[in-house]
Amino acid sequence: MLPVKARILRHENISNVMKIMLLRFESKFVAPARPVLKTKQVTTTRPAIEGREDPEIFSPEYIPRQVLPEWHRNNLKYRLERMDCLRRRQIVNLPEFYPGSLVRVTYSDKHSVGKFLKFAGRVIYRDGFGMDCHFCLRNILDNEGVEVVFPLYSPLIQHIEVLRLEKWVDTDLRYLRDAHDQSVCEVDMDMVPEAILPNSEPLPAVEKKVKLRPRRTWGWKFHRAWPEPRNAYLSEHFVTEELTMNQRYIDTHSWRKFDICRHHDFIQEKKDVMDEMKMNKLRIKANKTTNPV
Repeated sequence: MLPVKARILRHENISNVMKIMLLRFESKFVAPARPVLKTKQVTTTRPAIEGREDPEIFSPEYIPRQVLPEWHRNNLKYRLERMDCLRRRQIVNLPEFYPGSLVRVTYSDKHSVGKFLKFAGRVIYRDGFGMDCHFCLRNILDNEGVEVVFPLYSPLIQHIEVLRLEKWVDTDLRYLRDAHDQSVCEVDMDMVPEAILPNSEPLPAVEKKVKLRPRRTWGWKFHRAWPEPRNAYLSEHFVTEELTMNQRYIDTHSWRKFDICRHHDFIQEKKDVMDEMKMNKLRIKANKTTNPV
């Protein structure tokens, strides 16, 4: 089909004055690019193992924060948010990734030339419940650390591509900001994605340790964090006396080890959520068959 401008100029029944007026008020609207829709996956005979379930059935953002006492929990809100997450996942492909994975995100930006931008980096944390789930990507550009926080269910996100699927022992990798070798977060924007293990096989945890810069330049007291970071060298920054004082501090704050909110066992809650999401998928499928668009 010819563009609007060419069709106006070729039209014989329109006067020259009217053609000038139509071209003058021609719309400059450019339709934005659509997000990458989810394709039908080929089901395998081998089921997913524990910890690598189908993201539609279970994802970390489906579990709300622990609230005590129990009657302060807004269970209706939790159910509605999980349903919204599932509806979004049924339309847009949101792959499996963990803190430590290398991810590239394509998102809409009205100020860019092509109306979209790409950013790649290492996931240093993933937090939030339901539609408020967000993750942070860190990359080194021109010898400067750059971090971008993306809402996982944002309509501006067109495509999320996992370049390398990794699962570190620590779920909070903010100490990578103070890493001695910043190349651990350096990711090529045009990196070719690596093959991902199927969810029927276990994903080995990355246990390598990162050397940090001198302690006086740290952005936070990582040695007092609980649980203690296991992917970073911390003890080499302290002498024996400082380690003793640090252990004394941990003992005086030993209430963290017995805080029920920090040791919440959500095994049964995870099973309930998975059963709920399976029923939600059936409800969505039934609505599509009875009310086709």
